[in-house]
Amino acid sequence: MSVKKVTINLPEDQIKFLQEIAVEDNITFTDALRRAINSEKFFVDQKKEGGKILVEKSGQRLREVLRK
Repeated sequence: MSVKKVTINLPEDQIKFLQEIAVEDNITFTDALRRAINSEKFFVDQKKEGGKILVEKSGQRLREVLRK
């Protein structure tokens, strides 16, 4: 896999979230951003394949995650 350097602008709350994930999981900020992108790619791929993403919370019924 080739890697290309990019520059992005993010809102402060998204930067803070990624920084928190990086610290929590002992990974770099870049790796936290890659994980976020890969998670989004998973959602998109599942939708393209006709799949559904379901969320189950303790004591609650399953709910479908809806995306546009």
